[in-house]
Amino acid sequence: MVQKLRVAIIEDNATARTTIRSHLINMGNLEVASFSTGGELKNVLRKQHFELLIFDFHLGQRRNGVEWVQSLRQSDFLRPSTGIIFLTADRMPQTIGQIIDIHPDLLLLKPYTINSLQRGLKHYLEYRRQAGRALTYLDDGLCDKAIAYLKNQLSQPQSSRVKSDLEKLQARLLLQQHQYADALTIYQQVLQQSDKVLWAQWGKLKCQFLMGNWPDCQTSLDTMLDTLLTRDKAFEWLACLSFEQAAYEKTEYYLDHIQDSDLSLPATRLKTMTYQKQNRAIESIDLLQKKREYNRSTKERFDEFTFELAEFYLSIAQNSPASNRTESLSQARKLAGVAARSNGDSQIRQRHDYLLAYSYILEDQPDKAESLTQREHMQVFNRSSANTLITAARVYSALDNETLAVQLMDFAKQKSDTGEMPTEQQTLQSRLVSAEQESGLAASRADVFNEKGQKLFIQQAYQEALAAFYYALQLQPEVPAIALNMLQTLLVEKQTSYRNLLLRDLVLQINQSELTESNQQRFARLKRQYAQINEVLHAASHSTHPR
Repeated sequence: MVQKLRVAIIEDNATARTTIRSHLINMGNLEVASFSTGGELKNVLRKQHFELLIFDFHLGQRRNGVEWVQSLRQSDFLRPSTGIIFLTADRMPQTIGQIIDIHPDLLLLKPYTINSLQRGLKHYLEYRRQAGRALTYLDDGLCDKAIAYLKNQLSQPQSSRVKSDLEKLQARLLLQQHQYADALTIYQQVLQQSDKVLWAQWGKLKCQFLMGNWPDCQTSLDTMLDTLLTRDKAFEWLACLSFEQAAYEKTEYYLDHIQDSDLSLPATRLKTMTYQKQNRAIESIDLLQKKREYNRSTKERFDEFTFELAEFYLSIAQNSPASNRTESLSQARKLAGVAARSNGDSQIRQRHDYLLAYSYILEDQPDKAESLTQREHMQVFNRSSANTLITAARVYSALDNETLAVQLMDFAKQKSDTGEMPTEQQTLQSRLVSAEQESGLAASRADVFNEKGQKLFIQQAYQEALAAFYYALQLQPEVPAIALNMLQTLLVEKQTSYRNLLLRDLVLQINQSELTESNQQRFARLKRQYAQINEVLHAASHSTHPR
């Protein structure tokens, strides 16, 4: 007997919900449940799994469907194999862009016909039949097997639409496995056939971003600024590139092209951090207050921005003298209390309590902080957000529990690395680096990532090695041994830059550093092996000593 596919409909309109349900039941072999809010779905997901979720975009005075998908994914309520279908009557470019960003399996615009709904569902079921074993491998954490299975399926005759969906899944998994060049090949082949395929455009861009190939990334983004469907997201990506280069005025310039009311949560966070880097804390507070007011009728979004404002006040307190923290800490506690009020969700309570515990740390009341950490919900981290994990790591570091602090930082980094949105990755990585430096863990953590990079280099996993060395350099930028490892990996990969780091600057930094005898010998070997190093040094000496 064929197992029924479990489907959940999330639609706030009761009539529409009933209509969709009746259409699905008539298709047979589907077990259909329906919910009016994402919160109802989340409660059920604690006990059972659905293979397919059908979301309306607008869900009344609550989070929209995209926000619910992002939240459920980040909290690990959805399996990797869970299918996502979106229905919406909203044809605004910003709405369609948001939906496309989360890689839905199907998007249907209202008003749709029964036939179009059923055709879409039949296609999805056929795709799921072809990709079924790969999806099972994915849920079991066997990504390599899933990729191999998809490669085999694509070698066999497929309808053009199913082939496209299989390629999209294969490329996404290759990205997850850091096989960027292979993923990029798929995206480029799709775009050669049609340069309008959005998932391939963004996939190509993400490959360039993750390979640290920012010149090509910038070029790709510039082509997206003239299209309403991609414009705001392109400005977000450009802002990310500028922020990491410490070009804060340019970051602000790009984010100013997006209406404050349309800024996503990660983009809002990036803008407040940009203001803060320019010592403009008042503007950060004003922006977060505006976002709270814009979303006052949407509880979950209002609470999220309220937590953001509470965290911002804590950052002000942290950067102020101990004698001048009272007002900021008071505001942070008050706001965190508002965000958590009347909310029984354990992740929300945990976020509130760790913010409160950190406020006690900043007030030099470690006993109160320690007492809060003993509560049962404070010890379960599998569904915690990366922001909560970073705050918790700060608390445990201050309480001299370095082992747990490091574990939480690793978990937060893992969550940020697997995030879909570069703006979110950017802000989380920046917060992580700051937390590790301020906790006094930067040197030991840099050693860990440097060692990880060396192992990856030996395995010839050069792109992953670059990411590890780059993170180590963010923590300890002046350590020659790490810089030498980064330089050698760039040369092996034939790259002249990685993210905001130029090979030229790295060569000059190493050349001007005090090197141990072994590092001097290693640098000399690299100079003999790679002409690029001598070209950089030759050009630098001529520019320093003109004729």
